[in-house]
This record gives sequence, C-alpha cells and structure tokens, in this order.
Amino acid sequence: MYMVENYTTCNDIVQYNSIISSEFPSYGFYPSILSRPLINGTWPMELPNIRDVSGIVLHTQDNLNILDNGAFPELLNIENFYVSKNISNIVVVCWNHNLSIAYEGPLNVVEFPTHSFEFVQNFKNRYNEWEHVSNDTHNNNFMCLNGFPRKHRILVHTYLTEIFPNNNYVTLGSSPSSNDKTISYKNYNFDNTQNFINLVNIYKNSNINIVTETMYYERYGIITEKTLQSFGAMQLPIIIGYKGIVSDLRSFGFDMFDDIIDHSYDKLSNDVRWKQAIVLNMDVLKNGINYDKLLDRLKSNQRYLLNEYNNFIVRKFRKQVNELPLKRNENHYKV
Repeated sequence: MYMVENYTTCNDIVQYNSIISSEFPSYGFYPSILSRPLINGTWPMELPNIRDVSGIVLHTQDNLNILDNGAFPELLNIENFYVSKNISNIVVVCWNHNLSIAYEGPLNVVEFPTHSFEFVQNFKNRYNEWEHVSNDTHNNNFMCLNGFPRKHRILVHTYLTEIFPNNNYVTLGSSPSSNDKTISYKNYNFDNTQNFINLVNIYKNSNINIVTETMYYERYGIITEKTLQSFGAMQLPIIIGYKGIVSDLRSFGFDMFDDIIDHSYDKLSNDVRWKQAIVLNMDVLKNGINYDKLLDRLKSNQRYLLNEYNNFIVRKFRKQVNELPLKRNENHYKV
C-alpha cells in the first residue's frame, strides 16, 4: 500500500500539491509558477507579488535550466524578484536531481519530481492495458526510440544506424523508421502512459532499452518517463542522460544490472559519454542476453517502480524539508 494514500486524491491519483503544502502549513503555496515557451533558455514565471510574510513555497513544475556558465536562471530571477520583499523563507520545489547541492544562494531548494510521481500512478492505474508486456517475444536485442531530436539523440541515432542498419527499433523525430513504418512519434502527446501502450509491442520485443534522456549536457538533470518505462517493460537499461544519472537511479532503488551492463560511461565527460555507453556494451547489443535467467530481477524492478518508488520520492522529499535551515520569524506573518 502506498504511504502516499494518506493525502488528497483525485481520480485515483494522489495529488502532489497536497503533499507539498502539508509540509509547510503556515506558508503560502504557489503551484506551477513556470510558463511557456522558453525565452532565451529560461522559463517565464508567474511569481506572487507579496511581501512581509514568514515564508512561501514555489513549485517549478518542469525542469529548471542550467546555463553553460553553471548559473541557474530561474533561481536567479526568483532571488531578484524577492530581494527587497522581506520574506523570511522562500522554498523552491524543483524536478532537477541534486540541484540543491550545487545551488549556493538564499533560496531553499527541495527536490520533488512531481512529473514522475504523477506518471507512475497513471502507469500503475492502467496496468491491465499493458501488463502483456511481460509476455515477451524478444526477437530484438535492443531498442532506442528518440522523439524530439536533441543534439545527443541525433549523435546516438546516427551512430546506431551506422552499426545496426537493420534494427527496426532505432528511430528519431516524428518520422517512422526507414525499416519499420509502424513506429512514429507523430501521434505522441502529453499522455505518456497512452504513448507507452501504443508502443507496447515494441517494448515487449526488446531485451535492452537504450534511453536517451531529455537532459544530457546539464549536470543536474531530470529522470523522465522514458527511463521509468524501461523498468516497467522489464528491460535492461542503458541510460544516456546527464552525468551521474545511472548512479542516481541505483541510489533510488533500481537494479541497474551492473553485472551485465557496463555503466562506467556514466562518469565520463559529455563529449564521449553517449558513445561509450554503446561501445562498452557492444557485446550485449550484438549478441543479446539470457533474458530468462534475469527475469526475476526484471520483474522485481517493475514491482518496485509500481509499488515503492513513489514512497521513496515522498520520503526523500520529507527528509530534505526536515533538513532545511528555515529562519524563525517571531512575528509569524500569514500569507
């Protein structure tokens, strides 16, 4: 049973807003302050114009951006906006992993991947629609589906198609694979569970998933549904994302199959990490694995994702909140 079931639910989904706000009962809570589209690599923000309060909590519902010089533009904009407004504590809830370690400013940065938290619940609630992913056929050693053609995805796609020209399950962008016209991102939308269900036969037919995550060049990136779906589909993961993403996933409780997959690429620099993820694992990509021998561990990853991962997220969030150096305000202003 989910520990998080004690919070407000809507349509069988635990509302992360209720979890965040419950940790700060005397602070004003402002959900989803980011706006679209990006302007010069920065999200526009709708910040509450208030002052003289003990504290506020701002939820940044998407990944925060990191500039080439290591600056965090959204956090700097928040700092500047509130610099003279006499607010004792400003808490920023973000998706990026370990961002609080790098940020040294006056804001209180807390990690809560609300996008993933909501996705996992939707994913579990619709399990009966995709549970047949376990009825594997696995005629294909690996898959690598790429939606939006980011730089690192283009590099990975180009390299894989040169080495494995006949692999039907290596795609890029909205166009279907040149070998398999059934794979296309043209009908993709923001319902990530439905997108997975539409492609479930691709997932169930592939032993290994080479995941090209959303953020690669940024040091403090995010883990999205692309990675989590590979665990749900009971696949061995090769995750090409920000530096250290595999280490993070391991610490989050997932079996990364280090005895099968060489994840030493995870510590390498941006210019070579993507390629070494492939080169170091060329043997299993070409020759495959003994899938049946690993089935119990793969099922364990799926169970952990569906039944425990969100509990882990909430525990981690609470721990961070308890460790915040919040300033005491004797006047205890109310928002």
